[in-house]
Amino acid sequence: MNNFNSRILSHPRIGDILIRKRVGSAAIRISVHPARGVRVTIPYFTSFSSAVKFITGKQEWILSTMERQREKSAARVIPLGEGNIIRTITSEIGFEVSSTAKRIKAIREENRTTIIYPKEIQRKMLADAVIKELRREAAQYLPVRTEELARLYGFRYNNVFLKNNRTNWGSCSKLNNINLNIHLMRLDRDVADFVILHELCHLKHRNHGTGFHRLLDSLCSGCEKELSRRLKKEIPGAI
Repeated sequence: MNNFNSRILSHPRIGDILIRKRVGSAAIRISVHPARGVRVTIPYFTSFSSAVKFITGKQEWILSTMERQREKSAARVIPLGEGNIIRTITSEIGFEVSSTAKRIKAIREENRTTIIYPKEIQRKMLADAVIKELRREAAQYLPVRTEELARLYGFRYNNVFLKNNRTNWGSCSKLNNINLNIHLMRLDRDVADFVILHELCHLKHRNHGTGFHRLLDSLCSGCEKELSRRLKKEIPGAI
C-alpha cells in the first residue's frame, strides 16, 4: 500500500501501522481501533521519518491502548456453546452437544434454532454456524423492515445489501444502496430500527452535520442520543 501519500510501517511490537499524509492536517494524530488497527495521520508536508519518531515516542501509549481494547473486546464477545442463548429480533439461537453428531447441524423451529454439534469442535466452527443463522434471519427481516421504515418516512433507496462487518452497523452508498450488518439481528428491535433510520437519513444528508442529526432525532422521537448510547455498548461481529 506504500505510495507517495501513505506508508505501512511494520513495527516489531505494535505490528503494521498505516501512516497517511492528509491535506489540511495541522498536527500528527494517532488512532487505535480494535478492527482497523493503528493509523497515523500527518500534515501533507511532514516527512514520514518524523512520523516514525512520533510513533516511537508514543509506543507505550499505543501498546497500552491496544491491550485495553483487547480486554474490552474479549469481555464483550458473545459466549457460544451449550447453556448459552443468543436472542435475536425474531427468535433465539441455542446450542446442544451431541455424542453421536459428526458435524454441525441446525434444527429450526418457529421461534428457535438449535445448533447441534459434536463435543470436540473448534469455536470458529460454532461461530460460522451462528453467522449462517443470523444471515438467514437477517435476509428475512432487515430488507422488509427497511422498506417499511422508508415508506413510513418518505425515503427512496435503491437496494438493501446484507454484510457481516466487524467495523460498522451500516452504511449508505452514493448509489443510494443501504448496507446493513447482519448482526443488527442481535440488537433490540428499536436499536436496529435506529441504525436503519440512520442510513436512510444519509439519503438526504450525506454527512453528519446539523441537518442530519435534526432529521434523525425527529424520526426517533427525540431519542437519538439515548439510542446512540445504547448502540455504542455493542460491537459489530463480536462472535
